[in-house]
Amino acid sequence: MLSYIDIAIVAGFLVFTLWIGLRQRHSPQSANEAQNYLLGGRMLTLPSFVATTVSTWYGGILGIGEYTWLYGISNWLVFGVPYYVGAILFALLLSKRARQSDVLTLPERFERHYGGACAKCAGWLIFLTSLPGAYVLITATLCAWCFQISVPFGIVSTAVFIVAYLWRGGFTSLVKTDVIQIFLMFGSFILLTSILLVGYGLEPLRSLPETHFEPTGGQPLSAVLVWYVIALSTLTEPNFFQRCFAAKTPEIARHGLLISVACWAFFDLMTTTCGLYARALLPDLANPIDAFPALATEVLPIGLVGVFFAGLFATVLSTLDSKIFTTATTIARDIWPSGAFSHWTMTRKTRIGLIIAAIAASIIAYLSGSVVSIWKVFGSVSAAALLIPILATYFPKWIRLTPIGAFVLMLASSIVTCVWFASKYMTQDGYWLGLEPLFAGAIVAIAIAVVDNIGLRWREASRS
Repeated sequence: MLSYIDIAIVAGFLVFTLWIGLRQRHSPQSANEAQNYLLGGRMLTLPSFVATTVSTWYGGILGIGEYTWLYGISNWLVFGVPYYVGAILFALLLSKRARQSDVLTLPERFERHYGGACAKCAGWLIFLTSLPGAYVLITATLCAWCFQISVPFGIVSTAVFIVAYLWRGGFTSLVKTDVIQIFLMFGSFILLTSILLVGYGLEPLRSLPETHFEPTGGQPLSAVLVWYVIALSTLTEPNFFQRCFAAKTPEIARHGLLISVACWAFFDLMTTTCGLYARALLPDLANPIDAFPALATEVLPIGLVGVFFAGLFATVLSTLDSKIFTTATTIARDIWPSGAFSHWTMTRKTRIGLIIAAIAASIIAYLSGSVVSIWKVFGSVSAAALLIPILATYFPKWIRLTPIGAFVLMLASSIVTCVWFASKYMTQDGYWLGLEPLFAGAIVAIAIAVVDNIGLRWREASRS
């Protein structure tokens, strides 16, 4: 149990976050009501862009601790390096193009290139793959640690808290709280890493299993490579597109992403180091997802434990609020039936979307016990179904899809990926053919894209 001082520090941070979110004002009667509530009026400056992008990308902090405790430095090579590459590619290839467009959401771009059916399909895929069940689970676990409540009650409390501070100001509330949260996020791990290195030195790390210093962490190579392909989902990341849509200029979008990569590399260095110490100092930990909280209570004095836990909350909440808001935006802008409550403003529809997204994410959190498994399922579906259609809208000279081809590709690849995940439980003998679900979905997507492109070129040749 945390001391009352530590609990007070965490509670103070949560109250302050709620206050920051609630004090943001938004007028639903303004001329650019949708743009203001969904994108903050497209006025995101470079410091704010970096703060909200960096903090948004690292909500799975307990999952990072879980993976490092189990597999060592493989954490950095799995959850770090491939995502740096993905973010750099996004910055160089897509960031300026995304900002120069006048759309508010990714499915809107699909609608312009492929039509309404594809836009709806993309909207549902983004809704499902953006649901932050993993981050609700992490926050609920932290609540259980700090306040000695049950995880289910923590899940409900988390959902209510997030909806409350996003309700009034929308995207502006999100950015303002992210700016505060990034300082605690980095400060808490600088604190813990420094105390571990100064107070314990490198000696405890000598007791770690040899596999913890191997690139694969003792796992099969295929189990690691799948994450490198999942990292390509960075190119389909709705939050990246949302930040680029909201940036004040295209240059801010590109430079902000490149600066963010450097910040992520530094943060990964600290989290991997702390994860290794957690395994060395707490080798008998019952649940690896508790690695960082257990380590903090083991090595930090009263008061600093509260600061570290506040940093953990900040790291998770900065991602959770972004994903909840992205999901709510998708519901309001891209899924909402055009004729239903047509007199409602976009702000009102998005607020209803916040409630729906929070409930759906809470259900996923309650039904799943592993953060990493949630990432893997939704990351695989997103990368398989959305990557090729998105790239085709920005690079039609390289990749071409017809509206029917794009729709079939998204639907078929997502279904195959999900069925392949289910095959592990149907056969009790691993995935079909020993093939990772993402690869199965990607093979289907590539095959459909090739066939569709051949058909398109054949029809063009016939007409000429």
